[in-house]
Amino acid sequence: MITRKIKRALISVYDKTGIVDFARALVDEFKIEIISTGGTAKLLKENGIPVTMVEEVTGFPEMLDGRVKTLHPKIHAGILADRDNPEHMRQLAEQGIEPIDMVVVNLYPFEETISKPDCTFEQAIEMIDIGGPCMLRAAAKNHKHVVVVRGDPAFYDFVLDRLRSNAKGDAEDLRKSGAWGAFIDTATFDAQVCTWLDDSNPDLAAQISFLKLFNWDRLRYGENPGQRAELLGPFGAKQEEASLICSDVQDEDTRMSFNNYADGHAALELCKELTRGLALSSTQEKTAHGCVFIKHTNACGASVRNDPIEAYRQAYLGDPNAAMGGVLACSFDIKADFAKTVMETYSRFGKEAGAGGFFVEVWIAPTFDEDAVEIIQSTKKWGERVRLLTVGDMDTPPDENEFEYKSIASGMLVQSRDLVGLNEDQWKVVTKRTPTESEMADLRLAWLVCKHTKSNAISVCKD
Repeated sequence: MITRKIKRALISVYDKTGIVDFARALVDEFKIEIISTGGTAKLLKENGIPVTMVEEVTGFPEMLDGRVKTLHPKIHAGILADRDNPEHMRQLAEQGIEPIDMVVVNLYPFEETISKPDCTFEQAIEMIDIGGPCMLRAAAKNHKHVVVVRGDPAFYDFVLDRLRSNAKGDAEDLRKSGAWGAFIDTATFDAQVCTWLDDSNPDLAAQISFLKLFNWDRLRYGENPGQRAELLGPFGAKQEEASLICSDVQDEDTRMSFNNYADGHAALELCKELTRGLALSSTQEKTAHGCVFIKHTNACGASVRNDPIEAYRQAYLGDPNAAMGGVLACSFDIKADFAKTVMETYSRFGKEAGAGGFFVEVWIAPTFDEDAVEIIQSTKKWGERVRLLTVGDMDTPPDENEFEYKSIASGMLVQSRDLVGLNEDQWKVVTKRTPTESEMADLRLAWLVCKHTKSNAISVCKD
């Protein structure tokens, strides 16, 4: 553990959300001197936080409309000096430069700017940050001695918690995680600019920049037991659209595998599609319940009914043997009575249907209430091992700006998401007899199931 005291922090952020409270805590709790620039300094001063302006440190005013302000030896030498190197410290003293122990920076919103339809070339150029990436990279290089704080409110609380738990200084993991995040941020920013400059595909250039993926969890194993696997996801992901990356696992001991996530994603995507696109009738829309069983990323049973237990029974009987050991997704909150039905699946439905047994590997739903969890984990042995994932509401609209990625050797394929659902305005009846309304309801379900099947598919559907 490193217990080096932080004396001076340089704060320069474009997005100022949460920065006042963070800076106040640095001053009041840890007696840290704040150095700042332009708008950030103005905001901190207006809120009664003492600030030393960068130009007071450098002895040089901001120039070129703010393009040059922190690009100065008294800033970068203060950040980059190796405190364990006597010669470095001698040179700092000789030049009257004091070390900077913390750097708090977020970058210009380049991607947000260029995504606007009326963005001009000049506006985009002004959003290419120079000083910010330089300070982040300098601090990250010297993270042994400098704490790098990504200018993100989600990270501020983490930093303060680590500082409070190490009152004499700060922990090594804080320095290392900050440096790692800084290089991710600068690489992401550079990739955004590179993509914008490549005007061969302007539609993608405004939306694809760089995969900001972080190691969220080490998985039990990969597609096969001999393969290692990890779950990657964006830092600070928000649960706007239901997804496994933002799901909550009821029991941390039931670690997911690569295949659990692959099948779970397939189950959730189909269940969301049913939730958004299907109802038994326009007057019954809010009472429709969807259930999906997935095996090897393909649906082996799916149903939508008013009665959740009947929806489950039909989905299970789609293929009782394939459902065993599969993934179950439900579009509704799981209550005690429904949980009891699932735990009694084999005795109630499976045995008569000729199934060899029953258990579920992963169960996905908006929520599980406490009574349901108790029933699941205590009724059957497999209930202790099933992974219960809560994903929130499934009827949230899909993110139209998100892309799908598939890796190939030395590269990656990228495409927009397939968001075509029940496009009935394009359907044509090519049979002599027009389908009845009941048959049309079946066709809607079959259409959506077929869409989510990972091979050439025939969907068989009734009632």
